[in-house]
Amino acid sequence: MLNLIKLKENNELNILNKVNYFKSPSYIYVPIISEATFKLDDYVYKNTYFDKYISSISGYIKDTKMVRINNNLVSTIKIANDFKENSKIKRKKKSVKNIDDLIIILNEYHLEEISNKILAIKNKKTLVVTAVDEEEYSIKEFIRLSENYSEILDTMDNLANILDIKKIILATKNTNFKSIKNVKSIIGTYPNVLVRLLPDKYLISYKPFLCEYLNINDNSTIVLTTNEIYEIYYILNKSKDICETLITVSGNAIEKSLVINVRLYTSLEEVIKEYIKFNTNEYAIFINGYLSGKKADDIKEIIITKDINSIVINKIEEDNETECINCGACIKICPVHINAKSCYFKKMSHKNCIGCGLCSYICPANLKLKEIVSSDNEKL
Repeated sequence: MLNLIKLKENNELNILNKVNYFKSPSYIYVPIISEATFKLDDYVYKNTYFDKYISSISGYIKDTKMVRINNNLVSTIKIANDFKENSKIKRKKKSVKNIDDLIIILNEYHLEEISNKILAIKNKKTLVVTAVDEEEYSIKEFIRLSENYSEILDTMDNLANILDIKKIILATKNTNFKSIKNVKSIIGTYPNVLVRLLPDKYLISYKPFLCEYLNINDNSTIVLTTNEIYEIYYILNKSKDICETLITVSGNAIEKSLVINVRLYTSLEEVIKEYIKFNTNEYAIFINGYLSGKKADDIKEIIITKDINSIVINKIEEDNETECINCGACIKICPVHINAKSCYFKKMSHKNCIGCGLCSYICPANLKLKEIVSSDNEKL
């Protein structure tokens, strides 16, 4: 039985529903597999690939640097922006008639995560597109639907035809008033698309919980986000590589929370210097959620990838852990029924933990339960 909660509202973390653009970084840091593929002072055209990583600007290779990607230190090349947007890559628009055509073009544009989601479902009966972010205080998916609702609906309809799926659902929170209004204005053009409104509860977009709430079979349902649908639209209609991503920057240590469109592999430090004003000198940075994300030890090591959806910058709080009072709140709230208290005292992680952070959120003793229970608890 689904039992999710609504997080406490925090007015300090309200985010403006407006996109800011940071398209001219001084440098980007593109991951490399082999140093034999480049030389210092080589000129790099925009849209040049180094293995699966793309240069989002044009310019000259100036140095190499170690950065953090997916929790791992990775070697990158530092490219100085010449601000000319030179590109040699010209892709021809391709006809996509079936799933095989679709998978080929998704992989060509290095959208393997999307193709894997599609291929993982053998008996495809339902397509669900969600405009709800999994992380707290992130509105990337909400913004994508608000800004590109026409493209989203058109691509959903097209994708369902390609995959031969009859049931199509667009799921968004019932508090997403702007998007709901926009979608309603054109939904009659897409009679196969059913709009479902979701309660404003944490983790409602997590696939098993989403399918349970919608009363559909998890094993026959493809779930994609609005941003993933937009990526499909972009490569099918514009025949261009994707060089940008949306991130939400929020937190009580900054004056204003923002949504920013950023070039891939831009330094987080440069984005913050450009857009963020702090109201304190003491702060901590969390990547992909305060509850569910990971703390960043060194901001200078972090670059913006497609895997980064949100950045939370909060004031440093005192470490006020007290003795466990055996209230059982962490056990009751866990959406996957883990005994977090037992794991904490045994200093053991749990393979079923989804890293949501609700155990730490609810604990009256302020125990750092998630840091122990999560099977993926390394710091960035």
